[in-house]
Amino acid sequence: MNTEIKKKDLFVIGFALFAMFFGAGNLIFPPFLGLISGAKWSTAFIGFSIADAGLGLLAIIALSKYDGSLNVLASRVNKVFAIIISTAIILCIGPFLATPRTAATTYEIAIMPIFGESFNRYLFSALFFVLVTVLTIKPSKVVDIVGKFLTPALLICIAVLITNGIINPIGEVSNTSMIENVLERGIKDGYQTMDAIAGCMFSLVVINAVKAMNYSSKKIEIRATIISGVIAAICLALIYGGLVYLGAQVTGLGIYDMNVDTTELLVDITNRVMGGVGVYILAIITALACLTTAIGLISATANFFSDLIHKENYYSAFVIIGSVVSALISMLGVSQIISISAPILETLYPCAITIVIIGLFSDRIKDNLIFQIPAIISLVFGFLYVLLDKELLQGLASFLENMPLKEFGLGWVVPTLVGLVIAIVIAKVRKK
Repeated sequence: MNTEIKKKDLFVIGFALFAMFFGAGNLIFPPFLGLISGAKWSTAFIGFSIADAGLGLLAIIALSKYDGSLNVLASRVNKVFAIIISTAIILCIGPFLATPRTAATTYEIAIMPIFGESFNRYLFSALFFVLVTVLTIKPSKVVDIVGKFLTPALLICIAVLITNGIINPIGEVSNTSMIENVLERGIKDGYQTMDAIAGCMFSLVVINAVKAMNYSSKKIEIRATIISGVIAAICLALIYGGLVYLGAQVTGLGIYDMNVDTTELLVDITNRVMGGVGVYILAIITALACLTTAIGLISATANFFSDLIHKENYYSAFVIIGSVVSALISMLGVSQIISISAPILETLYPCAITIVIIGLFSDRIKDNLIFQIPAIISLVFGFLYVLLDKELLQGLASFLENMPLKEFGLGWVVPTLVGLVIAIVIAKVRKK
């Protein structure tokens, strides 16, 4: 039994967690945020980091007490409810949405610019997920492979790009901004990455890696998990800061407006910073970012379902199933799946965040009603805002549009807080 936490292990797990979080979207969005923020890029970066890395870290901290399982924490609401919401989240952000998108994004940004369409898209998807399966098939090796090998390579490539951009700036940062409320936009963009849900998924992988280190107590395991999460969050914030700053440098050129394609902007920035080798640097960064995220998502999915049916030896089978489904969806086209999965995720996201944040104080909460009422309210309002986006709620449109924090995409927060206060009052009355 280990009674002391090894710093080396913490960094391996922290780096692995960072790489799982850092997918193509986390690479593409910050430069655009820098572009539209201009002189106020640092304010936008702070908002983005808090809403992205911050929420992801909260998910890791909350679930560390529950062996990384959202299903176990959500059972404080209701056991059937917990299984349904956890399964829906895992499927949507896993093999039905985010995982297939990793292969599609790698092909479009890393393969096509170099090889063109001569490299068959379907063959690439198959090869991509064969590699993911090979690297994920042994659960005990996932964190080692990602943390010791893939993440250092990813960090080095990104560091080379950002450092070059700082030493040799693309241009002067504009004195103005394209938008007024840059903090609001940063928070909104960070929130919409949905990395809090990713944290709910990856926490199970991290906890299993920490358990494999054979620490002497649950308390040490929780502490090691939280420190690893902090390391990952710091890495994310540092990278976001560099990418947002590179985007801000483009403002002085005056060649882009808010309608620019985010991928096109990233490619141009890389080429301007790195010259002719830029396309290859970007290809490596994108491939590593997408590969590590795919490994994390497939591993988390396999861990979830093997835990759900209490059959740990089924992990490998679920890895293969998840990879096959993801490969097929990536070949058939992700856009249709996104149109189905995205509204489900947008409905569940507020509820997941609510459960996670209340879960931070779960040791002090004795009455499950304090979980139940806010969770149900956040779920209902999440669904209402999805209907509002689809223009299916004419009668309630004005009410929902005028809800506090709606501009941040957080219109559900105030009703949920009201529900939480009501639940606490009822719980105290019942206790007396």
